[in-house]
Amino acid sequence: MTYIRFTPGAVVDVRGAEYHPAYAHGRVQLTNLITGNIFKYEQKDGSLELPSIEQFQLMQHCGDAVTRTPRSSDPIRNYNDSAEWTRDQAGSISSRALRMSTACQLLDERGVPQGIGAIKAVLDEYWTREFIDRFGPKPSASSVKHWRRNRGSIGNRHPRHMVPLSGRQVTCPPEGSIHQQLLWACVLEGRKAGRTVLDIHADYAFRLKLVNDGRHPFIDKPREAFQICSERTVRRRVNELESDKTLATSIEVEAVKQDWSGAGKSLAADFVMQYVIVDHTWLDVHVVCPALQMVLGRPWLTLAIDVKSRAIVGHLITFNDPSRWSVSEILRRISLPKRPPSAMASRYPVLGMLCGKPGCLILDNAVEFRSHTLEAAARDAGFSVRFCPIKQPTYRAIGERAIKTLNDQTTRLLPGRALTLNDARRWGYDAEAQAIVMLDELEAIANQIVASYNVEPHDGLGGQQPALIFERDINRYGINDFADFASFARDVMEVRSGAQLSPSGIRAFNLRYHDIQAVPELLRDLVPIEPRRQRRSDATATVEFRYDSMDISRIHVWNRKTRKYVELTCADETYSSGMPLWLHEQIEREAQREGLAFNTQSERMNARGHLVEAIRNISPSDLAASRKRLATLIEVPRIRQTTGNIVDLVNGAPSSVTLGDFIANDRAKLTSLDQDILSPRPDPRTKPPKSALERRREHAAARQIELDAPARKRRMPMNKGGYQ
Repeated sequence: MTYIRFTPGAVVDVRGAEYHPAYAHGRVQLTNLITGNIFKYEQKDGSLELPSIEQFQLMQHCGDAVTRTPRSSDPIRNYNDSAEWTRDQAGSISSRALRMSTACQLLDERGVPQGIGAIKAVLDEYWTREFIDRFGPKPSASSVKHWRRNRGSIGNRHPRHMVPLSGRQVTCPPEGSIHQQLLWACVLEGRKAGRTVLDIHADYAFRLKLVNDGRHPFIDKPREAFQICSERTVRRRVNELESDKTLATSIEVEAVKQDWSGAGKSLAADFVMQYVIVDHTWLDVHVVCPALQMVLGRPWLTLAIDVKSRAIVGHLITFNDPSRWSVSEILRRISLPKRPPSAMASRYPVLGMLCGKPGCLILDNAVEFRSHTLEAAARDAGFSVRFCPIKQPTYRAIGERAIKTLNDQTTRLLPGRALTLNDARRWGYDAEAQAIVMLDELEAIANQIVASYNVEPHDGLGGQQPALIFERDINRYGINDFADFASFARDVMEVRSGAQLSPSGIRAFNLRYHDIQAVPELLRDLVPIEPRRQRRSDATATVEFRYDSMDISRIHVWNRKTRKYVELTCADETYSSGMPLWLHEQIEREAQREGLAFNTQSERMNARGHLVEAIRNISPSDLAASRKRLATLIEVPRIRQTTGNIVDLVNGAPSSVTLGDFIANDRAKLTSLDQDILSPRPDPRTKPPKSALERRREHAAARQIELDAPARKRRMPMNKGGYQ
């Protein structure tokens, strides 16, 4: 019978409640750790029964059930397990965490027992100069034994389990003494009244002195006098209470609204999912987008092949070049249950169970895979990464044959198949012109071909089917479930620091990310611990966030107070849903080119200057005052030495710019009805013709010569730098 292998002492979190997993009558039995109630799953007929293995995996896929590491009796260890530190964050908190994690993983991979002698022998052999240069000197065997016993478990030793918390305040239980109650009361009252820290500290000291002297009207005199806290302690209490609920009354309403609202022998495995080969290739077909009705090109096909059973445990079709995201996405598909065609799923139920956590991923030597971050994140998640020898494709011959078979079967009869250059010339075949296959049709065809491949006899298995071999092994050993896939996904995500969180959310990629409930909670947690020198008057905080470069519809913001990631979604959900970052940037560049073709920068500047001139002419007094200030500045010697003589007299026709230039209007015209209603006007009288005497006088006046008046000279001609 197929089953999921749970780590001893593991805890399953179902919608916030913690349950202990077990098996009863072939089903998963979840017992509440507090009440002892048994969790029951609603069946198709409406009855409530224990969830089956398939139903429990569906709950994990939907996020309703999360398997966590075993709880410890030490609250500090539980605190470490619940924190969502990534590898780089844990290393920045303490460099010892990476050293401790590496030492424990070194022993776990070799199956070393918990003995000081065995641990010391392995450390002496494998803690080489490379480890010394990266992590420091070799740790003692007793320390490593203690780490393995108390921190994490085999296959699940993330550096966050190793972060030492000595000297750190793990929990902050409320203190109920009279002293603390009086301190918090003074701080709350002072913040609400808008008092300074000095005033709050003075009020607190005065009240506590009354209590110590026995003169307080409501509090009895203590046996031992309370010690007055320092002003620094009061300031920390004031900062901790900063939120939209504790603003001063005088500014509360407005502030809340504004600020807070292989060669040779092939690979061999002992059991399924021990070695999984991940390989990618270019599909020999041109695909058409169903929405845009345009040829998108040839997509990439990524396959995951199990070495033991030769079964395809995951496939991915994408137009993105192979990268770290490809490994993360194919690993997610490997660990989740499959959705084969319904007809084959009912005949072969094992097709939906071809899943689990691989023990080792075998990758090629592409540049995007040679990443220390990916290698470290895989090690922390409980599996390893192995790279094939350079220029030796026969090392992963199992994967090469499988990916070629799937590529040929997928594109053999499809229109738009890419042929060799020789065949295309002989037959006059243009793949792009013949391409009519849609992207969603290609996904359905690939899903059917993968299911058929897994149930057909395989020559490398002696004529047995890959799904049959896989079913035998999981019935014997069980499915190795992925305990903490979320941590691996966060470790390989891109990270950005220095983002500004405000009440409106975070602005990134020219998009706004917000959540009406999460953003105020983030501000309440982060604003009080924000450094004063980089704070602004409104409620803002500097944060870092991680994002999936293939889906920018959401980001994960790090809350450094609760040590949790908070998810914010994009305000433009229709646009950003499933939008990769590279396509978003390409759309922005195209929009910018279209905007420049419509309206250039010089045209926009000219229009803005025209508007400024019109506004200046609205108020004649302001215009006169502006000219007077300019004339005064021109007369300053130091300014004149820099600018020179910028004053000159120019005679020209006056022109004005008014706001009427910005309003389109037409002069009112008379209609035929207006002509009938309006009273008639008499025609203008004609002037009598000029007499002979008047014509002689005008002729004589035109012949007279007028003497020119002498030109006036400037008394003090002005030159650059002053007067002469």
